[in-house]
Amino acid sequence: MTQHIASQTGTTAPESDATGGRSATGSARRTGAPTWATIRRLSGTALTLGGIACIAGGSLHPIIAGESHSVAALHGAGAPWAQALLAVGTTLLLLGLPGMYAWLAPRIGVVGFVGVIAYAVGNLVTATGHLIVELFVAYPFAHDPATAHLIADDDSMLGTTGFAALNTVGGLVMLAGMAMLGASLIRNRAVPLWIGVLTLVGMIGFFLPIPAIAGMSGFIYEAPRGIAVAAIGVLMLRDWRAATR
Repeated sequence: MTQHIASQTGTTAPESDATGGRSATGSARRTGAPTWATIRRLSGTALTLGGIACIAGGSLHPIIAGESHSVAALHGAGAPWAQALLAVGTTLLLLGLPGMYAWLAPRIGVVGFVGVIAYAVGNLVTATGHLIVELFVAYPFAHDPATAHLIADDDSMLGTTGFAALNTVGGLVMLAGMAMLGASLIRNRAVPLWIGVLTLVGMIGFFLPIPAIAGMSGFIYEAPRGIAVAAIGVLMLRDWRAATR
């Protein structure tokens, strides 16, 4: 990673990403750490697969009578596999973000850095928290007649002010983070323009008055940011392949 950043800044990099300083005899001591090429490949793969999984999970997420988190929806045809895909996709995105930032860092400046941090925090707070509740609390409760009545009638699963605030605030942080990252990508021409535009508007679907329709709403919510993140992952993989030729 240091070699990559150094090549962009003109500074001198250490001999190897896999060395850990010098031994007593003065020779380079190998630590077995992964090289930047390996990290870039793994991060690009995580982003690509994560984006695809989120799009698939969002599109398959059941919606019954305009609600996506009611008892009926939690019994829908796509559950719990749609939620599981979203959870896997979100996890892969979070795993790929540090490598993505390291790859983009010389080209996106402070605004892009803050955007990546905000997007990661928003994912951790909202997407991860929401999916944990949906998969491990709401879904089993909805399938147990003794606890199904505990699922809120307002499509929020828990029906508490705190959980609603968590989702709203985290969603706004994600929206701001993606917008800042997208603006930086566009301004600095760090990636093709269409990827920057999709990143800029990636979260806006969550805040539009879109009718809840099975197969469509989830795609609109997830596709822009999923495609943008997956495309960045593909660019990272292409960069890795070009560097290994």
